[in-house]
Parts: sequence; structure tokens; C-alpha cells
Amino acid sequence: TNIKKSIVILAAGLGSRYNGLKQIDGILENNAPILEYSIFDAIEAGFNKIVFIINTSIPKEYIDKISAILKDRNIEYHWIIQHKSDFVEDKHILNQREKPWGTGHALMCVQHVIKENFLVINADDYYGRSSYFKASELIKNEIITENQYGIIAYVLKNTLSPNGKVARGYIHHDTENKMISVKEMTSIERIDNQIVYQENNHAVPLEENTLVSMNFWVFNPSIFKYLNQGFKDFLNQNPQPKDEFFIPTFIDKLIQNGTIQVQVETSDEVWKGVTYANDKSELQTFLQEKIDQQLYPTLIWN
Repeated sequence: TNIKKSIVILAAGLGSRYNGLKQIDGILENNAPILEYSIFDAIEAGFNKIVFIINTSIPKEYIDKISAILKDRNIEYHWIIQHKSDFVEDKHILNQREKPWGTGHALMCVQHVIKENFLVINADDYYGRSSYFKASELIKNEIITENQYGIIAYVLKNTLSPNGKVARGYIHHDTENKMISVKEMTSIERIDNQIVYQENNHAVPLEENTLVSMNFWVFNPSIFKYLNQGFKDFLNQNPQPKDEFFIPTFIDKLIQNGTIQVQVETSDEVWKGVTYANDKSELQTFLQEKIDQQLYPTLIWN
């Protein structure tokens, strides 16, 4: 099959809660960051075009290294820099802006290179191989259309960090697995065998098997025209210097006004990430087990 299967990797975040450039921080002795395991899994699942959204601080040597690996494997690739000034005409808004505009804006920056259905992931999240196969199936089976997108959802208990609180998008869906809403829940943690999140200063218990979004979306290019308009609306509301234009919030809006549907598929993979510096040692053990199970070569790009 020569169908283009594209993946967009959001790697422009600055890793504020974690020291250093976590997008390119090596985990094991092979020195590969999470990003490279994700690329490996995506290629295994048949993705053959990779678009990276980065900021200017990612070293050229790293870009060259990954480009060479992809070229070697006949994978089309593009590196796109997210600039704060992209799609912003108002100089006043721009001048008071401290940080990038968020994931929705990052996605807008790739519209000139994406003309086919595509998967979106975060560069610093480990998602697990089967999730890429599920995304690939959604594209292959033509589930993704101009007005129907997809998400590979995770089971909440598989996405927690023992080292602190996490924020997750709570997915509400109907019996047909169509998304009804996705709502950001902050400060989720396990306390005495119960998963809770903080709402108005009290702890609300959550079911272990609650479905959450880890930003593993499958989109049709129609998303770009909606984003372009949505970002204009966002700017017109005079955002605060730190407000961001996020993908889940925006998708939720599109669902609420009946513009699109989102098909929810569930992954039973265990998510891993480096939200906190102490998450790294746990990730090391986890990835070493995957290598021992021969899911990955010891030196990931032999």
C-alpha cells in the first residue's frame, strides 16, 4: 500500500517542569530520548511521513542525526519551527507574549506540508506500539473523514506518575464510542489506593478505568481550516500573556457545536513520560524491560 501515513510530532514545548531539553534527553545507554522510541513504533506501524514541530533551541546536530536515520529508511520528513509570530498580525499582542501559543497553534504551523489524514502525538510521551497500529487502522479503514476524527484514549490508571500530580483530559463518550466531551482535569494523583483530582479545593474520586486523552489524535486536514478560524477567535478575545490555544479545548468546542465527531478507540498500553525529573529512573527500568522483550534493538537504530 502506498497510502501516505503521516504523523505530526509536537516537540516545541520548553519542558518547564523538567530540567533541560527533555525532547532530546537520552534515557538509556543508547542515548535515545522517548521521541526515538515513538518514531520507531510509528515506522513499525506503517507510518511513512514524519513532520516535527520544533522550537529554535533544538540542536542542529540532533536534527541532522534523525534526518539521516529517516532518509535511510525511506521515510519522508519535515522539520517545522513554531514561531510566536506565525498567524499573528497584531504587534501589540505579540510584544506582550511570553511563551508560544500552545498545541493548537503548533499544529497550524504544519498545514502547508500535510494534505492527508494524520496522527498527532507529543514528543515527550511514550505511548506504546499497539497505539500506533490502532491509529494506522483508523486511517486505513477510512474512519477518519472531513467531519470525523479519532483519538486513541488511555485508561487513567495506566497514565499516572508516582512522583507528583498530572493533568489529563477526561473523555466522556456514548455507547457508540463517539466522544461527547473532553475536559481538562488538573492535579490528578493516587492517594491511599484511590485516584483523585482536585476540584474547588476538594478531592473528587475517579474510576481507575476512566478514559483520558494523552494527545494521541488522528485528524483529517479539515482541522486546519477550523484551527485557523479558532485561533483568530482566540486572539480576538485578548488572551493573557500565558493563555494557550490547546488542541483538546478546541476539539471539544467543535464537538459541542456539531461540526465534527470523534471516534474513541481505547489503548491498553501503559503511558510513560517525564513530567518530573524523578520519572526518569522509572522510565529507564520500563524501557529496559521492553528491550529485554526484544521490542526494540539495544541500539535502537542498528
